[in-house]
Amino acid sequence: MDILMPKLHDICLAIINEVKNLRSAVSCAAMATLGDMYVHLQRAMDSEVEGTARVLLHKASEANNFIRQAANFALGHMVQSCTPTRVMNALLVGGLSHRNAAVRSCTAQHLERLAEVMGMARLLSGKKDLTDRFLIAVSKLAVDPAQEVRHHGRNILRNVATNGDFAKMWDKFAPRKERESLREVISKVNLKERYILSG
Repeated sequence: MDILMPKLHDICLAIINEVKNLRSAVSCAAMATLGDMYVHLQRAMDSEVEGTARVLLHKASEANNFIRQAANFALGHMVQSCTPTRVMNALLVGGLSHRNAAVRSCTAQHLERLAEVMGMARLLSGKKDLTDRFLIAVSKLAVDPAQEVRHHGRNILRNVATNGDFAKMWDKFAPRKERESLREVISKVNLKERYILSG
C-alpha cells in the first residue's frame, strides 16, 4: 500500500490501458491485478472504482469466455471489498443503461450481490442518493428487454419486497411511468398482495 497509494490513480490508468489490450492473456492479467488491488487495498480503491468498473463492465460483452470470467471475478472482488455506495454508483453509471445486454446483465448480477452485501434495511433506509437510485435501477432492470437482465432485476425485487419498509419506499421512489409494468412483475414473482401498490 505504501508503494501504490502515492501514485494510485496513475497506476490504475496504466492497468486500465492493459485491460483494453487486444492480447487476451495481457487483458486477463490486468483484470486479475485490479481484482487483487480491490482485495488488498479495499476502501483505498474507492476513488478508482468508477473508472475501473467501467472498463471491466465493458469486457463483459466480449465473446471470449476467459475475458468475461476475468471481468466478473474482478467485479466480484470490487463488490466485496470497496465501499458499497461507491460500488453501486460505479455499477449504475457504467452499466445500467449500456446498449449491450451482456453488460447490463453483468451489472444486474453484481448489483444483486451488492444488495446482499449491503442488506435490504440499509438500501431501504430512505437515504438520499441511495434508496431512490437503487429502486429506480431495480425497476429498470426488472423490465429490461433482455431475459438475463430481467432475471437478476426480479431476483432483487423479490428480495427487497420482503422488507417492511418496501411499500413506503416504493410509493416514494419507484418511477411512475414504469409502475404498471412493474405491478405485473411483482405479481409474476409471487409477492404478497400488500406489496402491489396503487397509483
